Amino acid sequence: MYDAIVIGAGPCGNMAALQLASAGSSVAVLDWRANIGDKLCTGIIGKECADLFPPAPEHIHSKANSATIIAPSGKRYHIERPTTQAYIVNRVAYVNAVAERARQAGADYILNTRVSDIRITDSRAEITAGAGEDKTTYTSRIVIIAAGFGSPLLRMVGLGSKSGGEYLVGCQVEARAPSLTEIEVHLGSDTAQESFAWLVPLSNSHALVGMAPRRRANGQMDAFITRLRTEGSITDIAGKPQTWGIPIRPISRSYAHRVLVAGDAAGLVKPTTGGGIYYAFLSGRIAAEAAHIAITNDKFTPNALRGYERSWKAVFGSELRVGYYARLLFETLNDNQIERLMAEFLSDDILAEYIGDDVAFDWHSRPILRALRHANIRRLLTTLGPAAAPFVARLLQAR
Repeated sequence: MYDAIVIGAGPCGNMAALQLASAGSSVAVLDWRANIGDKLCTGIIGKECADLFPPAPEHIHSKANSATIIAPSGKRYHIERPTTQAYIVNRVAYVNAVAERARQAGADYILNTRVSDIRITDSRAEITAGAGEDKTTYTSRIVIIAAGFGSPLLRMVGLGSKSGGEYLVGCQVEARAPSLTEIEVHLGSDTAQESFAWLVPLSNSHALVGMAPRRRANGQMDAFITRLRTEGSITDIAGKPQTWGIPIRPISRSYAHRVLVAGDAAGLVKPTTGGGIYYAFLSGRIAAEAAHIAITNDKFTPNALRGYERSWKAVFGSELRVGYYARLLFETLNDNQIERLMAEFLSDDILAEYIGDDVAFDWHSRPILRALRHANIRRLLTTLGPAAAPFVARLLQAR
């Protein structure tokens, strides 16, 4: 019997395994993939994430200290800082490196094996997994589910199936973009309805082209690619766009008897951008700390594990809440309202006075709530109509 079994070898699961193995617990990591870290993602991490969980130099495609946001009208807003704000990394290599450290610390990795059943008893967690008809039952004292968004495993432990039932559909493809030097974010109903699209530079003149609408792109991705080609922003496309689900709200409860849920599986993703790597690392570490306490004390009841949820909420709960209502507000806006908000929010005085240089890439509530203090923003918000009013009120209350 293992002390802990981690299901999912993404950034969250690998971090949990590394922390537990380093603390002396016996750990196994199960994942249906053969290649660790092979998941669709833009691979952007902020400086704080890179400082806390450093990528190897060879895993960094590029550094970013600037970005351009393109309004629905085509007007471009350039934002630049004097120092590096984010890194674009090779996600597979970055996540794999954490798994290798976990292996070196003593964690067992059982790959190409899909979990088909979880049974929790008074004395253990029993996880049945395998490839095809070949099944094995693994046992542990506690299980950490880090299997990604919409995992059916949550139903098996009585925690529902989806992250609040609310999610985005990421759609992305790699392309050649010889002249692209910085991240571009594109807004507007003709680009990505109720959401945004992106161009992210990689290395060797390659880039990621994508968007994350509430529903499937329904032709908008093809139209975006065609437009970028016509403009000369991109040339060759590497294959067909691929899609994946991105939760924007946490599940109602992230713990059960002998069970903790973390990362995308728990809906712990930035609702504003859909970015999840940093919060995955953080929640994996917090889950490992909670599991270690449970293992040490031999206490695995829901009451004993509820401190895990309090812990992650203390770290980024307010970020998830403010980001969620900011996203819902954005989704009510038409193109004209987006133009007006961008003109105010991205004006020089707000960027300098209300956002400032101390705002981190991964923490969005501070600039959102700071901007709400500006008289022009407050006045503009009151003109957005009844659809926006509930979310404006929620954000004002969050201050």
